[in-house]
Amino acid sequence: MVSPLEALRTASTTSGRRGIGALRLGFGLLLAVGAVLAAVGTWHQLPTPEQESFDPTTPLLLLVASGALAFFALVALGPLLVRPVLAVVGWPLRQLGPLGRMSVGGIGGAPRRAAAVSVVVALGVTLISGVVIGGASLKVLTGRELALSAPTDFEVTTNGTPLPAAVVTRAEEARGALARVVPYRRVGDVTLLRGADPLGDAESAYSTTDLDLAAMPSTKDLDVAEGSLADRGPGRIVLGSWVARNAGLRAGDTATLARAGKTVDIRVAAVLPDSGPLHAGILTDPADLDGLGVPTAYTGLLADAAGSGEDGRTAGVRALRQAIGGSDGVGLVVLADERDRNDTLVSSLVWIAVGLVSLTVLIAVVGVGSTTALSVVERVRESGLLRAIGLSRTGLRTMLTVESGLYGVIGATVGLLLGIPYAWLAVQTLGINAPLTVPALPLVGLFVTLVVLTALAGVLPARRASRVSPVVALGADG
Repeated sequence: MVSPLEALRTASTTSGRRGIGALRLGFGLLLAVGAVLAAVGTWHQLPTPEQESFDPTTPLLLLVASGALAFFALVALGPLLVRPVLAVVGWPLRQLGPLGRMSVGGIGGAPRRAAAVSVVVALGVTLISGVVIGGASLKVLTGRELALSAPTDFEVTTNGTPLPAAVVTRAEEARGALARVVPYRRVGDVTLLRGADPLGDAESAYSTTDLDLAAMPSTKDLDVAEGSLADRGPGRIVLGSWVARNAGLRAGDTATLARAGKTVDIRVAAVLPDSGPLHAGILTDPADLDGLGVPTAYTGLLADAAGSGEDGRTAGVRALRQAIGGSDGVGLVVLADERDRNDTLVSSLVWIAVGLVSLTVLIAVVGVGSTTALSVVERVRESGLLRAIGLSRTGLRTMLTVESGLYGVIGATVGLLLGIPYAWLAVQTLGINAPLTVPALPLVGLFVTLVVLTALAGVLPARRASRVSPVVALGADG
């Protein structure tokens, strides 16, 4: 059955309802199967947590091949996918009344055209969402790494000698400029035993610290591979993953810490994905270091600025320099500068990548405008009939503009469905151990922006259609 409105459309538009031929269908399915197989191959090539060396060349090539095959499969099968996707994303519009139903019907009546435009939009959204998700995942990974290497704004260190007690006292008294002061001890000659047998390499000795993680806000950014940081306490240690692998230990295992002939029995409370804060291999309780005979004098301290911005950081630096005074072998490192450099670098890379792939979206938006203009020309008699039976110029403009926006809705929906899994595969393929982070707000903003841009692309063609007299439109050749 053909509706009266569809009967008024040109033959080329109506023929779009016939779907695709068997050859195109078979070729599209073959491409889709190839994309899935290449993605599965990429997944099987991903590095394991125990893998120390990883070459991403092969999985990256497989991932690129999978993405290319998926795009061409989308081009081939697009007309078949338009109606199912439109049935879902167009449901809210159909509930708004006749205008909404006609807008959805206008897109569904020409699935080939809708697919051709939406596929380009989908490609742009896939690329942008992949960059956004990859950038967000990289930022989370960078935050975790900085929580290890730069957990606070400042670090006061020595050249191997104990930190003078007066330095710690003066730093703790500078509460106006420093929000927190966390002194710590660190030694580099602790070994792990099970019974009398050393664990790991015969000469393995690990850097060990009693740094109080609970006293630093950056602890919340730390990732845990096994166990829980909350279980750390006397007799319960936290290991870096490389120490755990070398010693063959997991969360819950028991072992013995040994140093200079003294031992302490411990249990592994948690394992971190990499090393511990300040690149230590073992985080232990102060009581355990006391049991190992480590001197009570601190070897360094961490501190945060009390104020925000550059002024707060400057005040913190001044306070710590006054605390250090003329102490020999004591230095100050501004860790906050390292954090700023990393944040700036990551943000710059993400914005550059987004800017480059946004060109695809701009091309898609231009295509939407051209497609809407062509649709207006082909559906002159349909527009005239709608005007003749009472549809106002505003209603006709609204209908055609909503149709134009639906191209963006379909393309953005398909693009996000492809972009999220491919972004996860890309992040994992690089072997950087970053978690999949899906920033909901930026992705929603991307979706809304695409819909608005594609709708705006149809405004001028819609205005042109609404200005045509119903009598002239009904008299146009079909």
